[in-house]
Amino acid sequence: MRHSAIALALLLAGCGTGTSSLPTITPAPASSAGSPLPDLQPRLDAIGVLLTDCAARLRGEPVDPADNCTHVMPDVTGVVAEVEKQSSKLPPAGQAALAEVRTQLAAIAPCEPWFAAGGTSADSQLDARCKKAWDALFRGYSAVRNTA
Repeated sequence: MRHSAIALALLLAGCGTGTSSLPTITPAPASSAGSPLPDLQPRLDAIGVLLTDCAARLRGEPVDPADNCTHVMPDVTGVVAEVEKQSSKLPPAGQAALAEVRTQLAAIAPCEPWFAAGGTSADSQLDARCKKAWDALFRGYSAVRNTA
């Protein structure tokens, strides 16, 4: 099941804009011990694909009119809350990454209108602050995904 979810996530990521400069959240190779949270893997992968697809919006590239990018923060928050319920199963690096993502979600909250507007505004300081918050959230979520 996990391999089919990863394959689907990679297929969906491949169907995006085709811009190779966009970062992607790619699952870490499976370890011999397996995932500490196997029941959450499909959802973690799906949110990773969503974050990857939504990054196109921040570059001003067109996104599918039916995209879910306007709901990305609640979706990330929801899956992070599910991971937190089982955080005792995570290795120390995963627990630290989870705490960092919680901080990043709080930092990016004021940027949601900025994100919905395509990641640009007339305020260059807002643009810089929100881009930095987005990049940190993206990296942090990737770390959580790869340790879970």
